Amino acid sequence: MKIFDVHTHVFPDKIAAQALAHLRKNSCGIPVFTDGTAAGLAAKAREAGYTAWLNCPVVTRPDQVHSVNDRVAKQNSLPMLSMGGMHPAVTAPQDEITRIHELGLRGVKFHPEYQEFFLLEERLEPIWQRCEELSLPVIIHAGQDIGFEPPFHSSPPDFVELSRRHPGLTIIAAHLGGWRSWDDVERHLVGSAVLMDTAFAKPFMRDPHQLSRIIRAHGADKILFGTDSPWQDLREAVADIMSLALPAADTERIFWGNAARLWPVLQSA
Repeated sequence: MKIFDVHTHVFPDKIAAQALAHLRKNSCGIPVFTDGTAAGLAAKAREAGYTAWLNCPVVTRPDQVHSVNDRVAKQNSLPMLSMGGMHPAVTAPQDEITRIHELGLRGVKFHPEYQEFFLLEERLEPIWQRCEELSLPVIIHAGQDIGFEPPFHSSPPDFVELSRRHPGLTIIAAHLGGWRSWDDVERHLVGSAVLMDTAFAKPFMRDPHQLSRIIRAHGADKILFGTDSPWQDLREAVADIMSLALPAADTERIFWGNAARLWPVLQSA
């Protein structure tokens, strides 16, 4: 079975060790499972049986956007594809969204906590509109974040409303729709048009049946496999999905088929 991970992170080789040390310090010392480099991820991905994976750069300052997108555009071919990075405070955000599209990047990654924004703010509307116009999928961190204190910047109802406002926008709510907010995901997000990835979710779920329940209720055709690597062991993440004993067709959709529908380049992998 082919496997595509829609939610991974890599850093430039020169700063990877420093970046991971900084992030671990600010995130309760959580373990890492790669060295943070593209080569390190590739080695672990091969061990886990991956066919391909997607890098999701998180831009923490608006002045980084242009250079980050230039860098990741050079690492955007199979087996590692890449999203573009965006910060809501960047000057002329619609122009940079257009440039992300012209660079051939596979969509846009957002992180409401690191970037301090709420999904439904008026200033975000031009960004969502341009992504919708260019058919650029967006992957958005959803729910709590281990490195931040409440109140948090996103909630499952916000994703539902964003989808209602922009029905042509492909929205992927990371961490199964809301990290450590999965009861609210079941109450509000399940059944909506919003896609979800599985990144960094099952190890933190108190209810051992909640992952399976959400997938079955939401529909396997709207679930994408992800890990948030380097923060999750890739082989264990694959095993977590396999352990659900879903119908074979649903498992294939989660690991590969749904992503191949969003990113046709995967059909050549």
